[in-house]
Amino acid sequence: MSESRALRDRLEKAQAELRRTKEHLEKLRVHHARERESLGQELEEARRQVLELRGRLTLLETRERALRADEEGARLAASVLPERALSAGPGTALVALVQSPASLNEALPKLAELLKLSPVDVRFRLAPLLPTVLARLPLPEAQALRDALRAEGFMAVSSAVPHRLASGLMAVRRFTLDAEGVDLEGTRKERQRVLYPQLRLLIRGRRITTTVESEVEETYDADGDRVRKMVEVKHDHIEQFLWLYGDGVRAAFSLETRFSGLGSGRGLSGFESLQRVMEELRRGAPQVVVDERFMRMPRFRLPLVDEDRGQELLGELLHQAVQEGLWP
Repeated sequence: MSESRALRDRLEKAQAELRRTKEHLEKLRVHHARERESLGQELEEARRQVLELRGRLTLLETRERALRADEEGARLAASVLPERALSAGPGTALVALVQSPASLNEALPKLAELLKLSPVDVRFRLAPLLPTVLARLPLPEAQALRDALRAEGFMAVSSAVPHRLASGLMAVRRFTLDAEGVDLEGTRKERQRVLYPQLRLLIRGRRITTTVESEVEETYDADGDRVRKMVEVKHDHIEQFLWLYGDGVRAAFSLETRFSGLGSGRGLSGFESLQRVMEELRRGAPQVVVDERFMRMPRFRLPLVDEDRGQELLGELLHQAVQEGLWP
């Protein structure tokens, strides 16, 4: 009997311990469920704040870039020719050489005199990629400098720097090719009929743009407590493009373009489709100049302008050179 009672007592103790363990586990489950729900609510709130901050940041950056573009133009123009008073007229223009001087040593003194710079500074301006930008000035002064350079035998062009918010290249959403030209429809429903003889220049390239986003990062401190903080994360985006220039034509094909206009010639990828659009335009417009240097330089920067506008403004200079018969 004593042995049976001992076993029964041990069994009752084990059952009591099991009940206590079960009750403790249930409390832990409830606690974890509440904590998970609380964390979920905090995460949703953090996401909402990130979206709100991202929208405010985008708006502020757009306004800041627009203001900085105008201020930077005036400041850079003053740094090129500091002894000249800036024109009161709106707008600035870039002045560039279409061809490198045959003899740089012979050309440096005359260029230094015209630009009011030291020969060393002029040498730094003469970048290997043509057209090479020499100065950014108010429009009348830019035209005067271009004329003075041409009078000295330099092949120079000038091109106005459009306001950042001004409409430039029409973003093509749809297009239709035929034997005489191409019909374009932009993302804002604008339409344009372009005949092949109008085309002067095709620029095929890539560009890398960087965006900064705010994200929630979770770490643990020395005590093991969870710590949340907002961090900035940079993301690089690679874009493919094909730019069209000509008489009254400025348009941009991209990977966002719908390539159904190629019909059976549509490529298996956006890259291939852009290449085939270029081939079709070259076939219809054999007079067109093709420039593919930006395929190798997606981070191209141009002196005297904001770093993200280098490709755009070099394209304008190149188009001006082609229009005037100075390229290639």
